[in-house]
Amino acid sequence: MFLPEDMTDHKETDKNPAKLVAVCFLEGISYMRKIQVEELKPGMRFDKPVYIDSNNIFIGANITIKEEDIKKLMKWGVSDIETAGKLIATKEEIIQYVKRAEESSAFDSRKIISSYNNLLKNRKRLIEIHRKACKAVGDVYSAIKNSEPFMPDDLELSLSEIIDLMKDNHNIFLFLYGLDEGKNYLMFHSVNVTFYALLIGFGLKYPPAKLRELGLGTLLIDAGMAKIPVYITHKQSTLTEQEFNLIKTHPIHGYRSLRELGKIKESVANITLQHHEQFDGTGYPRGLKGNMISEYARIASIADSYEAQIVNRSYKKKQLFYHAMKHLISLGSNKFDPVILRVFMSKMSVYPIGSIVALNDKSVGIVIGSAPDKPLRPIIKLIFDANKKRFEETKIVSLPDEPSFFITKVLDEKEAGINLLEVF
Repeated sequence: MFLPEDMTDHKETDKNPAKLVAVCFLEGISYMRKIQVEELKPGMRFDKPVYIDSNNIFIGANITIKEEDIKKLMKWGVSDIETAGKLIATKEEIIQYVKRAEESSAFDSRKIISSYNNLLKNRKRLIEIHRKACKAVGDVYSAIKNSEPFMPDDLELSLSEIIDLMKDNHNIFLFLYGLDEGKNYLMFHSVNVTFYALLIGFGLKYPPAKLRELGLGTLLIDAGMAKIPVYITHKQSTLTEQEFNLIKTHPIHGYRSLRELGKIKESVANITLQHHEQFDGTGYPRGLKGNMISEYARIASIADSYEAQIVNRSYKKKQLFYHAMKHLISLGSNKFDPVILRVFMSKMSVYPIGSIVALNDKSVGIVIGSAPDKPLRPIIKLIFDANKKRFEETKIVSLPDEPSFFITKVLDEKEAGINLLEVF
């Protein structure tokens, strides 16, 4: 944030952006200055217009900034706004605002670090639950392939274990990375999608019954692929138009199989049927649009797309978590429900957990958590210092609490010299 040279008495505010906003207000400064979007809070008002840039006004003078206004800026990728106005509030209100912001940030950071330490204790449990879930999904897919009736009992048992694990460990999906899928990509993918879908379900405050419906549907998300010839599903070159058209029939095959062979309820089977529909109506198989697509399927669509991007396939390389998230955001309201996408983004952050990042002091670390209201300022576990020397003890940097630090680059494992499986 810009600080005029004549404000030498307040240079310590460089290290605390919230205090700088307070100083600007209290001293009645009227120069055009930048304010980072992550510093904006619902309820703020300025006595002059606020601009996105020199040509675009964000909000008029004396108009209260709402939460949805801040979310729009985040969705558009705007990192800061400009205004010559003063923050309209009393001195006491500003001081209390700064105090609450600092206390809340510190509390959130402590909670995230504690959560990460708890995650480490549950890694083996995740691996075992994931293995059992993949087997349960594989058994159902085999039954569908042979047009045999099936019971979802083992699936529901595995789902209960996944939900119980995630209740207190929402970020446990961090350890999905590197699990060996072998030749069972479909089962592996379905289980992984379920973790990301449930993450959104928790973010939407779903009750247990809705979490179970959502989870069962995503475990069976690709049931229809069991009906597609193996030479197509395992093909390593580009599909022909005819082959791709066959692939596009899998949602219908899946829906029919779940309803007829497993007696799966309509609301759950619709996840399989509709997960390739798109919010703007350009998806398949029926070209449904907006809220015509079930909410469960709208959640599954986001989880399915994200997970598919971050794993290697025979025909494409996996993407970095950060680039996969950027891709989702770029598609925005065209392909996905924007409200649900924002929930996913608030849980994952712009830098998803597991991302390897370089900081401005040239140290390198891994994102282990994020504050929902500060998606550009995650919590980072440092691996290397500025001299590329590995830290021997665990060292955590909370960017919300350390305004002098910021991310300069996202790295892949080779570029960073890190094997994620060794440092989690």
